Amino acid sequence: MQLYPTIHIKNGKCYNPAAGSDAKQNIFTSSPVKLAQIWEQAGASYIHIVDVDGAKMGFPAHDELIGEIVKAVSIPVQAGGGIRSIKDIDHMLTLGVTRVVCGTEAVRNTRFVEEALSAFGSDRFVPGIDAVNGMVAIEGRERLSKYNPIALTNGMGRYGVKTVIYTDIISSSLHKGPSIDNTRELVARTNVGIIYGGGISSLEDVEEISKLNVDGIIIATSLYNGTIDLKELIEIYEKGMTGNEKELFDPVSVTDRK
Repeated sequence: MQLYPTIHIKNGKCYNPAAGSDAKQNIFTSSPVKLAQIWEQAGASYIHIVDVDGAKMGFPAHDELIGEIVKAVSIPVQAGGGIRSIKDIDHMLTLGVTRVVCGTEAVRNTRFVEEALSAFGSDRFVPGIDAVNGMVAIEGRERLSKYNPIALTNGMGRYGVKTVIYTDIISSSLHKGPSIDNTRELVARTNVGIIYGGGISSLEDVEEISKLNVDGIIIATSLYNGTIDLKELIEIYEKGMTGNEKELFDPVSVTDRK
């Protein structure tokens, strides 16, 4: 199972969306480039980036910074936030991003999905589905679309989409565990690979989601806050550590790598 340690970028710095505007962010470094290097040093084999400002403004706001991140690490990077056109996707790929995530435009425009798949293929273009109370949100999660996640995912699958990134907004905001039932239903009723994000706060949460046969898990706040050790997580879920090996493992906190 692929793990995706995440970097949220806001105002050019690392941002913890679960911390609150007045709360201490608890991120190891304010530099997105440095954080990407920290994740790589901990053993990450893929990095997920969210351009928070871009998602709200409707165009990539930190594309140059994302390009710097790509150059600073030797592992693949997937990135999204504000991607609204074929030109935006092409630009991000030109910067060296391995896979581009698109939410809003992919949800509201099936022709866009067809064009993106035709131009870049299903390995380079991945729709992002943010859901709340059974409906898909768009425009930086500020508006609801007319679609539910299952119908939308199946529709995209018919166009050739192979993977979607599914985020449960309420779980993500509350940070009290993942949306197990909704994710189980999405996996069971669709034929598209699911990368899950939202509410992961412990190793037990990762274990529960992994049982649902998702293709990957996006992890953000729990890494920022230090409630999950990335090195330990990778040893268990990407390198296949056994139960006995788990007991012997002495995790090195990622915060020690600053």
